[in-house]
Amino acid sequence: MTKHPAFTRAILLMTIAFLGIFLYGLLAALPGSVLPTLERNQFLPNDSAVGTFLLINAIGAVVAYLVSGPIIDRIGKKVALTFGTSLVIASLIGFAATVSKVSPKSALLYVFTCSLLLGLGANAIVAAGHALVADVAASWRNAALNLLDICFGLGLASLPLFVQSLQRRAGLSSIFLMLSGLSIVLLLLVAFSRFSDSRHSDSSPVGAAGSLFRNPSFVLLASALFMYVGAEVSVGKWVVTFMERDPRILTSYGLTTDHVVSFANMSPEMLSRFFETEALGISIASYALTTLTLFAMALLVGRLVSSFVLGVLHVNSYLLITLGSLLTTISLIVAFTASSSGAVRLGLIAAGFGMGPAFPTSVGLASVMMPRIAGTAMSLVMGVGFAGLLVIPPAVGYISSAVGGTAGDVRSGLMVVIAACVLMLILHALLLLREWGWGLRPE
Repeated sequence: MTKHPAFTRAILLMTIAFLGIFLYGLLAALPGSVLPTLERNQFLPNDSAVGTFLLINAIGAVVAYLVSGPIIDRIGKKVALTFGTSLVIASLIGFAATVSKVSPKSALLYVFTCSLLLGLGANAIVAAGHALVADVAASWRNAALNLLDICFGLGLASLPLFVQSLQRRAGLSSIFLMLSGLSIVLLLLVAFSRFSDSRHSDSSPVGAAGSLFRNPSFVLLASALFMYVGAEVSVGKWVVTFMERDPRILTSYGLTTDHVVSFANMSPEMLSRFFETEALGISIASYALTTLTLFAMALLVGRLVSSFVLGVLHVNSYLLITLGSLLTTISLIVAFTASSSGAVRLGLIAAGFGMGPAFPTSVGLASVMMPRIAGTAMSLVMGVGFAGLLVIPPAVGYISSAVGGTAGDVRSGLMVVIAACVLMLILHALLLLREWGWGLRPE
């Protein structure tokens, strides 16, 4: 039996969306996996510079969402995907050239420029990918979006597994070049695929979007996503640095207090040699990277379970994200106040599971609040959410530098993440009470 052409095209478009979000997961894991190396090699001289790197990346993300929504609704998803993927390729090639051809003392401007392009491109892919799935799988949108974001978890989990060995064998630039190759594959798929026309090319999504911000439920949903995205990305960006440098955690490996204190006075060359050539340093770095992978796998499992309970058991979406916020908050308090690497790992695994449903379910809920401009609604809620990157991950670095000086105190900085999770829980609880109290049910 010959399959209907529309079905074949739908499968291809879903494949493009899933590959795009998998690529985004790899890109999201990139800073958390390579920032410690960039900092040790003085491409980023301290935690404050890392905070600025993350801030610039976040500016790119927010601009991407503000621009992508109208592009998706007025011109089409193909243009948004092409635009985003092209910027990602340019950024990754720029990173590879910088770390291999430019001296660390002269590299900061190049690193910041590539960070901006990466934020712009990667998040344009996210906006278009989610809009594409919401369009193709309209009848089971929330469950489909949770399945889509499983690909994000796969990407986030995959990179830390091989980044250390690849870096030792072929150098840091090889990681950027490998990711640029995958981005080129995505670009070719987008270029040679036929997308449906924009459904609302004659409407004015920018003008109509104001009504979303007059909807209290949308404001609560978007504000909670602001806290969530900032917290999730902070974990991905800072947990490896935290586990490699925190004195209490290093002591749990058997290092003496004097040895731990000496880390603050080590030159970049000595730190690189310890973490990349000495057995104990390699072990500490591997444990930290594996912990990041396990956090991502827990995020993936959380989204898989969420897809099941939403699509099959028809659990209320607002209740699901509120319970997830509760688990996330408790688990991160455990992780970031722990004194051993094992306790940090367990806390982060539980937090990843709790975080699972938050992002895709929130995006799905936003898309049904104003279906006529679903692309703009989704990109706006993601834009507000990713504005959390302007505040929370950079604040971790700035507070770390302010409290710990040159050596940094990442544990103190991570208290910002706990505060964000507490606020997220309160906002989700208010949203749940509002929807239940007014008898409004999610799709």
